[in-house]
Amino acid sequence: MNLRCSCLAAALTLMPAAASGADDPGARALQQQQLQRQQQQESLQLRMQQQQSAAQSPPQDARQGQALEQLQRDQARRQQELHYRQGAEAARPRPAEDAATRQVKDDIGQLKAKEQGEALLRRSETEQQKK
Repeated sequence: MNLRCSCLAAALTLMPAAASGADDPGARALQQQQLQRQQQQESLQLRMQQQQSAAQSPPQDARQGQALEQLQRDQARRQQELHYRQGAEAARPRPAEDAATRQVKDDIGQLKAKEQGEALLRRSETEQQKK
């Protein structure tokens, strides 16, 4: 429930920027900064989850330790790939659209980016719990 509230709050925060137009360089820069902040927050959450999981259930032997390290590297790589795709999608030029269409598309894009990040974090939590 908390994740959904933060997702909605992020969408509402982004609406004024989207309404001013994605072609506006200021609005585009604001959206990029918001995406970067969101991605930084997701990266921090992942690192915190990984550290907490490692502290709660330390590996029993070297093989388990290596497997845990590999899992953490894979999770970080998937998150970086997701962030790269989100950045590339945000930077893509758009055809001429009216303000309402741009607003809706921007809102959907931001919600999608947020949901993808949350899904990745949930998947990471599940993988950590399996350990």
